[in-house]
Amino acid sequence: MQNDPTTDRHSAYYDAMRDADEALEDALGHVRAEEDAHRITTIEAAAERVGLLERHLAECQRLRRELLGGS
Repeated sequence: MQNDPTTDRHSAYYDAMRDADEALEDALGHVRAEEDAHRITTIEAAAERVGLLERHLAECQRLRRELLGGS
C-alpha cells in the first residue's frame, strides 16, 4: 500500500508548524525572562515580541507555500 502524498505533505506541514510554534514559545519565554530580570525595558520587550511574531508569521507563510503549495 502506498502512502498518500497529500497526507504526507499535511503531516510534514503540521510537524513543521508545531516546531515553529514551540520555537516561538521558547523565544517569547526568553524575552519574558529578560524583562522580568530588568535586563530589558518593557518597550524593548514589546519591540522584541513584535519582531518575533512577524518572523513567525513569515515562517508560517513559507511553510505553507513550501509544504502545501498554498499562498
